[in-house]
Amino acid sequence: MRWLTKTSMALLASTSFASAEPFGEVTVGVPVSSIAEAETWYLNFLGAETEIMRPFPGVVEFKVAPDTWVQLFEVENQQPSGAIIRFLVEDMADAQRERAELGINTGDAIDIPGVVTYSEFADPFGNALGLYDLP
Repeated sequence: MRWLTKTSMALLASTSFASAEPFGEVTVGVPVSSIAEAETWYLNFLGAETEIMRPFPGVVEFKVAPDTWVQLFEVENQQPSGAIIRFLVEDMADAQRERAELGINTGDAIDIPGVVTYSEFADPFGNALGLYDLP
């Protein structure tokens, strides 16, 4: 039995461990009809301190969390993707107030006591977004 344990440990040490996270980074693509208008709106929504990349014309990426990017890409005949991107905030009321002061309506906050408070809304291009706050 001791041999099996030593052998198992040696095998584990010589191979890479499986991560609980299947990917190292996530980029969520969001189609927009005007990259310039979308960049301005998302910069207001996310905040001026947000890291931005412009890898090539017609694409802007915002780092919204560690290893997580929102990639805006310009398309003709833009249609909402059908997906919703939800952003965790520390305090729903504060997050909504801050965005309201910028002219961004983040919808009504819906509270499920002890579980989550969330809101749903859309960017100017019809893409579904949301904010949520955990207890």
